[in-house]
Amino acid sequence: MSSASPSPSARRISDIHRSAFWIYGVTAMVLREPLGLVIRRFSDPGIADPQVRLELLRLAVVLLLMARLFLFSGLYFDQVFMQPASADRFPRRSYPIDFLNGLLQFLVITAASTVIGLHSRLIGWLSPLTFLVYVFLLADWLWLAIAKIRRFSSVPLISRYAVSNAIIVIVSAIAGGIALAAGSSAVVAGGTALLVIAAITLWRIFRLIQAFESADSTS
Repeated sequence: MSSASPSPSARRISDIHRSAFWIYGVTAMVLREPLGLVIRRFSDPGIADPQVRLELLRLAVVLLLMARLFLFSGLYFDQVFMQPASADRFPRRSYPIDFLNGLLQFLVITAASTVIGLHSRLIGWLSPLTFLVYVFLLADWLWLAIAKIRRFSSVPLISRYAVSNAIIVIVSAIAGGIALAAGSSAVVAGGTALLVIAAITLWRIFRLIQAFESADSTS
């Protein structure tokens, strides 16, 4: 007598587990050098140095954005490709295009991680890291444009994510500009912009966790 097959929820969690666990190793390799830099700087000259505090904030922002990218990608691919009824709900889709967009974003945020210790300014308070973070957050508009041209069924999902990221960029840029206009240094203004990104991203991560748990409970 054959054993009972696992429930759909159990099968789906298992699939996600197998496809996502490699992320731990990739993240460790990507962030090894930035972590080493921040740890060395934390030891000397120490946390009292404003640039060291800024580097810690930059590292936190990169980690949060990576975490949000991984969570959103997992949820998106689960909904659009992995669920049993995904083909019916999303008849027009392209795994290669969605995958390449995720790869593009990962490469941009990886590039940002390499300039955590770079304190030059491009324009005003805008550092190379903040610029790359903005590129990372706005890259979804390219994905959205392609999805609309190809008339993908997942356009509403991509659109919500792209708009959400654009809001983060706008609010962050306004906060940094206000801080600079109020007489703060470029370091403080840049830190203010990054704090806004960190706070909103942390909230978005919380909402993504809720979305994962809601999807599991309704499976």
